[in-house]
Amino acid sequence: MYEFSQILIRASQTIGTVLGVANLLEVDPRLVYRWIAGFERPEPASVELFVMRLRAVNEAPVRSTGHPQRRRFDVRLAA
Repeated sequence: MYEFSQILIRASQTIGTVLGVANLLEVDPRLVYRWIAGFERPEPASVELFVMRLRAVNEAPVRSTGHPQRRRFDVRLAA
């Protein structure tokens, strides 16, 4: 279960908010906070599905967009 909490924390750092993680998992954000803190545990059948979704987010390549103030920024590529 400790591993699940760590995956949740990494996903929230990747996405930016716990709300984003809750939306990804389609659960109430309060549940995500309780899972991170270790107060509650999701059903064992759900954990595998959640871990697969969270790992997919963590392993997805992050596409960096160009900065509009830089010289070679192209608006068409950023869209």
